[in-house]
Amino acid sequence: MAKIGVLGGTFNPIHNGHVMMAQLARKRLDLDLVLVVPAGNPYFKKDILPFDIRYEMAVEAMRSTGEDGYLVSRVESDETTPSYTSKTLGLIKKEYPDSELYFLCGADVLKTIATWDEPSRIFELATLTVFPRNTGDPNDKVEDLAEALKKQFPNLRYEIIYENIPDISSTEIHRRIAALEDTKDLVPVPVEEYIYLNGLYQEGKMDRIINSLMETDAYKFSMGQAIYHQFPAYKTTWTFKCRNTDVKFTPEMVKEIKRQIKMYCGLRFKEDELEYLNNIRWLKGSYIDFLRLWHPRFEDFHISDEDECGLSIETTGTWLNTSMYEIPTLAIVNEVYFRMKFDYDELIKDFENRLDEKIDWLKTGKYNIGSFSEFGLRRRLSGEAQDMAVRKMKDAQYKDSKFVGTSNVYLARKYGVTPVGTMAHEWVMCVGQGNHKHNPSYSNWYMMDYWVKEYGILNGTALTDAITTDCFLRDFQLTFATLFSGVRHDSADPYAWAEKMIAHYKKLGIDPKTKTLLFSDSLNFQKADAIYSTFKDQVKVAFGIGTYISNDTFAKPLNIVMKTTACNGGDVAKISDDAGKGICKNPEYVKYLERSIKWRMEHEKARYDG
Repeated sequence: MAKIGVLGGTFNPIHNGHVMMAQLARKRLDLDLVLVVPAGNPYFKKDILPFDIRYEMAVEAMRSTGEDGYLVSRVESDETTPSYTSKTLGLIKKEYPDSELYFLCGADVLKTIATWDEPSRIFELATLTVFPRNTGDPNDKVEDLAEALKKQFPNLRYEIIYENIPDISSTEIHRRIAALEDTKDLVPVPVEEYIYLNGLYQEGKMDRIINSLMETDAYKFSMGQAIYHQFPAYKTTWTFKCRNTDVKFTPEMVKEIKRQIKMYCGLRFKEDELEYLNNIRWLKGSYIDFLRLWHPRFEDFHISDEDECGLSIETTGTWLNTSMYEIPTLAIVNEVYFRMKFDYDELIKDFENRLDEKIDWLKTGKYNIGSFSEFGLRRRLSGEAQDMAVRKMKDAQYKDSKFVGTSNVYLARKYGVTPVGTMAHEWVMCVGQGNHKHNPSYSNWYMMDYWVKEYGILNGTALTDAITTDCFLRDFQLTFATLFSGVRHDSADPYAWAEKMIAHYKKLGIDPKTKTLLFSDSLNFQKADAIYSTFKDQVKVAFGIGTYISNDTFAKPLNIVMKTTACNGGDVAKISDDAGKGICKNPEYVKYLERSIKWRMEHEKARYDG
């Protein structure tokens, strides 16, 4: 005859005490199975989560034990009628007729079970298995309580398991969750992740902003694969910066940002998402397998209000991890700010009106910008706004312009457009400056060399301005200029930059018309139209347009960034063609890097390999 334990409860949520009871009972009583039974509609508790949510948390909790012998039951899934233990045990006995049932409970049940529905029927169906609580009250001696109950119900059979089960309160769990405090000593880790992922016990809060780990820019996967294969041991620090001097994040905003990041850290890649990534030509199976195991770590985040703008965010950890945090973090900060600062309904209405007008400009040919993509995830008004923009841009028919795709991989997949992006400044900074044996003025050579090792002739659009474009051109000689399909502009005068790049290609004997100049710095359609008309007959021209598409409303957009400020324990810096875009914590390191670049530019003769 099979021995089956029955552990019932509201499980709102299931906690470590419940799991310990199930494990101890199975071992001490040599049970073949423990049924964990979430209550459907308990007559004594009304303010609880729906059954399916509590059921899923219980499944996660018991799975986390890594042991066989547990099954979460749906026997009480009907929430329309009250749940009674006597009825539930009867249904279980009917399902397992050749079994001996053990009803698992805390010692406090001995004081109240006589008032339950059909207590004698309960004792007929199952052996009461009691876990004493150390209350310190002599009147709570479990043996005396059990014997007193047996006098009232002679058919009572009972077992006592003496073990120190932690006394965990669901109220305390709810309090900690609402305060974004750690609960791993109270609930299994997968249950905590499930709670934050689904925004449970946090009434009145915003819906989850990031809903998929694919909701990031395409170049994060391109760089991520190269990091995984070539720099898996690198450690980095990333620092958030708000460049708007008139913006102040409130304590309520900071708390919501922290909550949203906590929910983001509960996400995992789904198999259909990995299959999509695996079909991207330059992504390899080894990296996809890594992503199958990868997830964000909330422990890598340090979030506070200790900054002039009211919000401080730093992430520290492996480059593999911290690189992936940048874009979702910035998207979260943006959406929380605009939803809590303004009337969001008015914002999204204004956003759509402006978006429709812009699309009409391209449809009528008022502006002709050639090939363009949407690059606005990091500074978007909201997920809703970016989704609307990509959908409408994709569906429109243009006169002389072509919508190619979006940097947002999630939306690229959703709407069947191209995920666009190759590399960011972090690649130049960490590859070129992360190894402190390297001369940092050669950062561009190192970053291009490692990129070609990873991708060959695929996926090649080089970023020129991490340590100034002039320094970049010293290393962008015939081999690299041939292998890379083009270059990206991200700071300073786009016309001077384009003329410089075209002249450079010509000097190397490369036809500029075979190469692409990708412009991505503070663009609107008017600027893009002017650039396109100037250079379209000399070189391939493309645009990555961000805030202008994804966050154009009556409210001034945020100018926020999150950049690498340390790698492998040392400083790193970006010295842009635009001084206002540089970032580094240590001014002395910036001076050192500037001296290094200056010495190279003044003393090394330009070389043209070939």
